[in-house]
Amino acid sequence: MIYIILVSFIFANEPDSLLKKEYFGGWPINKNKDQIDGAKLDFDCPNNIGCECIDSKDCINNNCVRSPRGSYCYPQKNDIFPEFISLDQYDELVNIYDFAMQGKYILIELGASWCSPCNLLANWFAYDDESIFNKSFWKPEYKKIRDMINNEEIYFITILYEDENRNNASYYTSYEWFDNYPDENIPVLVDDNKLLHTWAKPTGIPAITLLDENMKIINFSSRGLNKSFDILLSLINSNEETK
Repeated sequence: MIYIILVSFIFANEPDSLLKKEYFGGWPINKNKDQIDGAKLDFDCPNNIGCECIDSKDCINNNCVRSPRGSYCYPQKNDIFPEFISLDQYDELVNIYDFAMQGKYILIELGASWCSPCNLLANWFAYDDESIFNKSFWKPEYKKIRDMINNEEIYFITILYEDENRNNASYYTSYEWFDNYPDENIPVLVDDNKLLHTWAKPTGIPAITLLDENMKIINFSSRGLNKSFDILLSLINSNEETK
């Protein structure tokens, strides 16, 4: 099962109010999430992910990457995704680590309300609209991903960092997104302070990253969906063949 998640509020320590027994949206609960030692979003530069670097030895994960914005320490395969806590479309704080340890792959989508491909993808998820099929990046085999989300075989989590006016996302951003694309299988979170955006530094959206059930990155993407979708389908097909 795969979830794409959109997230906004970040807390260093989870308050008692977040030790929930259930979410209104029906999202899973992971009682052992405190065991996950994920990346930090505090940007204690110069060597943390998201910080500027000159070469890889400057980075905590030895991954200095040159991008159009400069050279930064970027996430990479086997890094643990950071703990991200944010409001969802139901105005409820959600901890992304609750999706961990459920035996399912997790897709994290970083996007924005103004992003045309993001809207096309959401429209396909919610209404099975085929407009996205005309895009050059689309592959017919991706139809299986929608089925897996609807069948709760994987998690897909959408995280929005800007609204349609390119202002920082807020709860209203996730609410309006869900109102436009009502899919009860996909949590819509908001990165209202752009902390996750600073960590991931997307160069093109949607930027979809694939995680295993322990929040370990299988494929990090700073732009696009193809590689994460392709790897996911390869893993799913391989698992089915071994059964």
